[in-house]
Amino acid sequence: MTTFVHIEPGQWVLAYIEHFGPDPWDQNLPGALDRLKYGGSGWTCLRKPSDQFEVMQVEKVMPKTFRAVGNERRQYRYLVIAAADTTGELLALRDKLFAIGFAADRAIEEETDRRMADFTAKTRADALAKVHAALPHLFGRAA
Repeated sequence: MTTFVHIEPGQWVLAYIEHFGPDPWDQNLPGALDRLKYGGSGWTCLRKPSDQFEVMQVEKVMPKTFRAVGNERRQYRYLVIAAADTTGELLALRDKLFAIGFAADRAIEEETDRRMADFTAKTRADALAKVHAALPHLFGRAA
């Protein structure tokens, strides 16, 4: 059985937008949160926190769903990450969670570039020499 974050009417919740959160068949919130180690949780279309998460005020709580203020459609409780009395702390948490994967991606890319710099330069120089050799009428025979 899935354990849901405790929520009450009047509280604000931070929740995944449905198609970017846990899969409906297993409702594995920890698994979805683990994907935050990648920028955009691995989705290349996610560029800002509001693309992946929403902050809503709870109007009514039901066993597996809840209704948000101003929204007639019920929301699934398995998508809820956190609840609070104000939006400020949830917005800060949303931004922090979203930034973690992008920071990791950036650090990995920078380290990869650093370690590969010599190999990259040599490989590009070899490729350029092959281009020149393939077109001697443009680059001369000595190329």
